[in-house]
Amino acid sequence: MESDRRAKRSRTAAAEAGDAGVIGPDDVALAIEKVKEAQDELQKINREECREILEIEKKYDQAREPVYVKRAEIISGIPNFWSASFFNYPGISNLLNAEDRLIFAYLDSLHVENFKDDRTGYCITFDFKPNPYFENTKLTKTMEFFDDGTLKSTGTTVNWKPGWDPSAFSDIRPCPQHSFFDWFGFRPEYTLEADGDPVAEVIKEDIWANPMEHLKH
Repeated sequence: MESDRRAKRSRTAAAEAGDAGVIGPDDVALAIEKVKEAQDELQKINREECREILEIEKKYDQAREPVYVKRAEIISGIPNFWSASFFNYPGISNLLNAEDRLIFAYLDSLHVENFKDDRTGYCITFDFKPNPYFENTKLTKTMEFFDDGTLKSTGTTVNWKPGWDPSAFSDIRPCPQHSFFDWFGFRPEYTLEADGDPVAEVIKEDIWANPMEHLKH
C-alpha cells in the first residue's frame, strides 16, 4: 500500500512539473535541432554579407588604385621615404637590427594590393635597388584568409649574397642573428589565426595606408 502511495505521489509530481513548463529529453533534443537550424540561417546570412562586403571593397580598391599610383610617383622623388616610415614606427623599428637598417637604405618602393579575384587577402611587395646584401630586387609577402578564421602566409625566399645570410655563420658574421627579413621566409600552417601576423597587419593598415603619419615622429 505504501509503495502504491509513493508511486501515485511520483506520478502526481511529474504531472505538476509538466504543467510548470519542465521539458523532457525529447523536447530538449528538438529544441537543440531548431537552434542549429537558426544558426545555419545566420551562417548563410553571414556568408552573403561577406560576399557583398568583398564586392564593395573591390569597388573602392579600384577607386584608390590610381591615387596610389600618383602617390608612388611623388614618393619616388623623396629619398628614403619608405625606410623612414619603417624606422619611425615603433612596432616595426624594434624588429630591425643594425644590419637591417643598412639594407632598408636600398628600399625603393612599397606596395600593398588586395586580391582581385574571389579570394580574401593581400600581397605586400618591397622593391629594392641593387644592393650588396641579396640578389632579389623584389620581396613579397602574401596573406590569404579563409572562412574558418585561419590564414596562409607565404613569402619570397631571400637569396643572400655570400656571407650576408643573418641566420648563418660567416667571416662577416661570427654569430647568427634575428633579422626582419626572417619574416619573409616564415610560412605558418593553415591553423594560424586570421590576426596571427601583426607585422603584415601593421604594414598594410598603418605604414602603407598613411605613411605620412609616421614621418612626423
